Amino acid sequence: MTRLPLLLAALALAWSAGVNAAAPAPATRTAAPLQASGPAAQAEQMLRERVEAQAQALGARIEISLGSVLEDRLARAPCQPEVFLPPGTRVWGKTYIGLRCATPNWQVRVPVDVALFVSVPIFVRPMAPGSVVQPGDWTYSDVNMAAWPRGVVTDDKALAGSRIVRQARAGEPIPPDALQSGARMASGEPVQVVLIGPGFMIKAAGKLLQQATPGQSTRVQLESGRTVAGTMRDDREIEVNL
Repeated sequence: MTRLPLLLAALALAWSAGVNAAAPAPATRTAAPLQASGPAAQAEQMLRERVEAQAQALGARIEISLGSVLEDRLARAPCQPEVFLPPGTRVWGKTYIGLRCATPNWQVRVPVDVALFVSVPIFVRPMAPGSVVQPGDWTYSDVNMAAWPRGVVTDDKALAGSRIVRQARAGEPIPPDALQSGARMASGEPVQVVLIGPGFMIKAAGKLLQQATPGQSTRVQLESGRTVAGTMRDDREIEVNL
């Protein structure tokens, strides 16, 4: 007798013995963490990631307004569109996102608004050219930095002792070019840092980590703890290109 019939008989016996046994429960699959779904959620996530570094440096609160225009475009799209950020668009403020379909070939830009709210000093009274800023000349207000593309002063340490060189209004953010800084550029002292990127310029507080003269490279520690490299300008501020 060959081995094959014996093997078949053993398999048949094993099947017969276990035919009434309870079947093992099927293995369960662990669901992957949910990600932002849908074009609107993807668009907001892209925009938020795009400005996160600047927001952290400023201690800013991000608000993104997608608006009804996006909902209208999504409803009229010939497919489930892909979201993308058009090259060269502004980092914040009134900017754009893109929606596109591969089949049929379809693409459109949708306006959106990205706001960065920061608590900044504002003068409590009009300040005339030639006057020197004294403690008590300013208070604080939440300001959307995107609404002031020329930049605003965010460092109150740079105000006391500064001289007004251009008329400054009460109740409005203080433009950087309205002040002539009185701060000394010495290691360990507080300084103003001018952060410059595509389509924006802002001022933030920092601490000089080494002595510098105009035109010389130096390093500055921002209030967030981040260390950046910049160049001392003739107006005794540190310019940092992001």
